[in-house]
Amino acid sequence: MSDRLGVLLVQLGGPASRAELRPFLYELFVDPEILGIKFAPLRKAVAWLIATIRAPKSAETYERINWSPIRRWSETQARLLEAELAKRSGGAGPAPVVRVGMTCSFPFVEDALLDLRKEGATRLFVLPLYPQYSVTTTRGSFNRVTSALAKMGWSPARTNAPDAWYEEPGFVAAHADIIRKAQGTLPDSDPAKTVILYSAHSLPVKTVVSQKDPYPSHIEGTVAAINALLGNRFPSRLGYQSKVGPVEWLGPSTPDVLAELAKAGAKQVLVVPVAFVSDHVETLYEIRLLFGGEAARLGIPHYAVAEGLNDHPEFIRGLADVVGKAAA
Repeated sequence: MSDRLGVLLVQLGGPASRAELRPFLYELFVDPEILGIKFAPLRKAVAWLIATIRAPKSAETYERINWSPIRRWSETQARLLEAELAKRSGGAGPAPVVRVGMTCSFPFVEDALLDLRKEGATRLFVLPLYPQYSVTTTRGSFNRVTSALAKMGWSPARTNAPDAWYEEPGFVAAHADIIRKAQGTLPDSDPAKTVILYSAHSLPVKTVVSQKDPYPSHIEGTVAAINALLGNRFPSRLGYQSKVGPVEWLGPSTPDVLAELAKAGAKQVLVVPVAFVSDHVETLYEIRLLFGGEAARLGIPHYAVAEGLNDHPEFIRGLADVVGKAAA
């Protein structure tokens, strides 16, 4: 049998329609890393309850952005990465095959693994699309793959991507390029007059402390790497978004930072989603619509949002570099 590399990109997922919403919310909250309830029957019951209660309000949000594009972007990234890896292989042996597996919506991790086996993959490289490590994302992705492989009875030669690739040059270069282009849309071209507000998905402080989660330090590392590539010419701040529930979450919150910038007289603010590799509800709804409205209310005259990494060529090359360095 010819040796063939299969690359599995793992992503959270999102509902592409109203019919997918409640199942997505259930899968999101039934994850033991999210709710922290070890007793499975209780965790499932609580997840079902949360999904049922949250679905109507969440539907309003998703309808504002015409539902989640994360599957479309993730599958585009897989297709482009597959082409890049094929180009790099130079026709030596079967070309690598790349698939996307979601943890909370279709196509699930299990579906993607079945497809990779069908395509003749003999080696498996697991690459969660989370640049910064967290127990709630990266660790959960690797565990999901381990469980799925055991249930399938499939034992390909497996390699995991590094736990984090928050300073990967292609990833950083793509962000820097997008920031430069977004800066070009603002009235004042002087970088010193534009504050970059990096925004990352927050986590409960209890999770970070109890699990010794390096996520905040990885986020700060990404910010430092991007700023360095930009020549440290932009003033910048870091905020956290998407808090849910009454417990303490990582801060400061992105809206709080916006308020501070407005009070300080900032005229141009450029928000950069630094922990997401494609546009979805957190970028299209929260950052663009909610935070954009808040910036207007606060009196910030010029508010811009950097596009998601999506299909940026530098980002795709960065993913190929991650594969090449770890799966060679």
